[in-house]
Amino acid sequence: MPHPTLEQERLDALRALRILGSTPEPHLDAVCRIAAELFAVPIVLVLLVDETRIWFKARWGVEGEGIDREGAFCDLTIQGQAGIPLVIPDLLGDPRSADSPLVVGQPRARFYAGVPLALRSGLNLGTFCIMDRTPRLDFGARETRLLGELAVIVEAHLRLHEARVTGETDAARRLMAEGALRQSEQRFRLLAETSTDVIIWSDLDTTRRYVSPAIRTVLGYEPDELVGTKPLDFVHPEDAEAYGLVLDDLTRARIDQASTCQRYRRKDGAWVTMEVSQSLARDPVTNSPTGYVTSLRDITERKAVEDALRLSEERLALALNSGSDGLWDWDVVTGEVKLSDHWASMLAYDRSEIVPDISSWYSLIHPDDVEHSRRTLADHFDGRTAAFECEYRLRAKGGHYIWILARGKVVGRTADGVPLRVVGTHIDITRRKTDEQRIAHLALHDPLTDLPNRTLFWERLTDEIRHATAHGTRFAVLTCDLDGFKGINDSFGHPAGDLLLQTVAARLLAVVRNVDTVARLGGDEFAIILSRIRHAHDAGTMATRIIEAVNRPMAFNGHTVSVGASVGIAFGTGDTHDAVALFRQSDAALYQAKAAGKNTYRFHNPSAETTRAVPGSLKSEMREAMKRGDFQLLYQPIVELETGTIAGFEALMRWEHPLRGEIAPSEFIPLAEESGLIIPLGAWVLKEACRQAASWPAPLKIAVNVSAIQFQQISMEETVLRALAGSGLPPHRLELEITETILMQKTEAVTRTIRRLRDIGVRIALDDFGTGYSSLSYLHQFDIDTVKIDRSFVVAMTSPRTVTIMRAIVALAKNLGARVTVEGVETRDQLDLVRAEGCTEVQGYFFSPPLPAEGLVRLIATGPSRRAA
Repeated sequence: MPHPTLEQERLDALRALRILGSTPEPHLDAVCRIAAELFAVPIVLVLLVDETRIWFKARWGVEGEGIDREGAFCDLTIQGQAGIPLVIPDLLGDPRSADSPLVVGQPRARFYAGVPLALRSGLNLGTFCIMDRTPRLDFGARETRLLGELAVIVEAHLRLHEARVTGETDAARRLMAEGALRQSEQRFRLLAETSTDVIIWSDLDTTRRYVSPAIRTVLGYEPDELVGTKPLDFVHPEDAEAYGLVLDDLTRARIDQASTCQRYRRKDGAWVTMEVSQSLARDPVTNSPTGYVTSLRDITERKAVEDALRLSEERLALALNSGSDGLWDWDVVTGEVKLSDHWASMLAYDRSEIVPDISSWYSLIHPDDVEHSRRTLADHFDGRTAAFECEYRLRAKGGHYIWILARGKVVGRTADGVPLRVVGTHIDITRRKTDEQRIAHLALHDPLTDLPNRTLFWERLTDEIRHATAHGTRFAVLTCDLDGFKGINDSFGHPAGDLLLQTVAARLLAVVRNVDTVARLGGDEFAIILSRIRHAHDAGTMATRIIEAVNRPMAFNGHTVSVGASVGIAFGTGDTHDAVALFRQSDAALYQAKAAGKNTYRFHNPSAETTRAVPGSLKSEMREAMKRGDFQLLYQPIVELETGTIAGFEALMRWEHPLRGEIAPSEFIPLAEESGLIIPLGAWVLKEACRQAASWPAPLKIAVNVSAIQFQQISMEETVLRALAGSGLPPHRLELEITETILMQKTEAVTRTIRRLRDIGVRIALDDFGTGYSSLSYLHQFDIDTVKIDRSFVVAMTSPRTVTIMRAIVALAKNLGARVTVEGVETRDQLDLVRAEGCTEVQGYFFSPPLPAEGLVRLIATGPSRRAA
């Protein structure tokens, strides 16, 4: 949207050019034909833009005299810098132009390139542009430069027109000036002869050449007695020096006008006070000074009244400035406002910086308070209130606003009741308002995390239920407890616990949307309202993000601490009316999540409420599950993008519980890490994955996830070597996937283990890249063979920001010699996007879900079901 003032200036310059609707110019039509042939486009235009219409000054390929301005690409171009082209290779793919009538309707444009046209005014008056009905992705720097050069030719022809108009205007102006001078001389003499003021014409040396007849009444002289004299011979000696300086500035053309007040000697010797107004006269053609005109008016009586009034005002000012409140006195008729020094100092202004007018005062009122203050004042003016009293904000010199209490009263009215004068006070109540707002905030927010407290949570939940009832929307309530919080609080003290709660609060706010509510209900209990969701899985996705965010480690006094999060979910719809019952459902689901092993989420399941498992029972069952062989490995193919063939597989562990069914790794892996079972479980995964991979044809690789707990063990390297030796798998076909949690330890043991594993040929992949704190730095600090980009980036690739981040990750990884694998590719569009960004490998359900080992034989023989090529 152009600035209103600049847009008006641009329109004024365009009208001054007098070109809209003018006769076509062959030179400009020729430029259009050349451009059409040079760029092989069907449409070329020289356009001029007024308020609502775009005029065709020259055209090729279209008919008519112009089009509506709304939705035209030219409107975008003229808002740019003069001479800088605007190129839109695909109009349908650009949000600025996709909905334009010129795209969705005739001429069905798909490509646009235009250059702003600016003349002497420096403002863009129009454009020179080309359009095509197909996208032009090949329109590069050379074409842009040629388009700009043709635009220079168009501007040159327009400047010739501008010069011709200017010349004609100057000639007309000169004729008008000469005629006006003759009329002015006649009017001057008529005015001078009839005016009660004394009119004098003087040369530049101040010699008087004409004196009007009014001199007889004002100073007692005949006009002829003063012709040939100079004014300083008649001015009081005390005023002569200052008046002489003014005359010198005027006659030397340093100023064109002057207004002074000095005493003149009458013919009878008396001194009278004269108001003197002088204007420099110039030749209408050369603009050179030729003399000056003086107007004299006797203001002796008025001066005496003004002196008395000034004395009264000085006394009033003394009274105004003696108090501690800001005082004001408003003349309603003239708008003049007298302000005390304290009134200005409250706003950090010097009183001279504020124009003493009511408009200046109103310009300082906060925009949100203007209407309220006007209504309150109108109530008093109309007699509905005995006094004016209003609280509003005024802008201080520093740009911030202070709260003031304004009180005032009409002290003068006309006979029919119209207010003439109002006086009043301003009191700074900012501290009081701040205290009130702080108290109101504390009443509804948790003092530790500044999240909404239980009271505000229930208010917003009630509001959400009302909205769902009225509009048929859906929402969800998530209750969240921190797993392991008590242990941290007991081990490190309450400061660590408080810091952890504040960190978790910040992470929750970063995960949810602006329309959602995150509240702390007390202790380590949080609640989230997901407002107006579309699908049930939206809540599950959000719960996963919450758990991942809470799980990230936190540093405290040299220690790294972390907690888990259990989340319960209940849904609300237009049929929900009981907020308490809904919250209880969410709370019941929370217990179900805790019973399932913590650090997970559960949707409300009424049938499960009576069969809550004892917390920690999964942990106790894992060892038996390992003995029974309940754990199994599935394999998901990793596809080489360049060839479309399978490069290898990632081993994914699953637990099929005899009673609970399949338990996700996000539930049992943290329990295995807490109990230490991850060490034997991880060793089994390595051994089994290598054994299976050894039966595959070379060079298919196997990727195995390794826990941070495993890497902390001295035996990690030995475990890998034993798995390789027992299976016969070459080391270069094994890829260990580690997370940044391992790298964050930055211990010598971790660095040494990674180096030795790479020395024997094992490859290292950095998993879930981009979801932690400082993954980019790890590429420089450690030798990484593969970077695996987290599936969250794939889901968010519709965002330009996400694409930019992914592009930077790929570029950095490749510069450091690492391959780039993208997880979670599920659609053709996602595949095309990651291929366009230069990624090396992909995996996801688009090719195949994780399969048991026996299901890989056919897949290895035939390749992925959906080719990447």
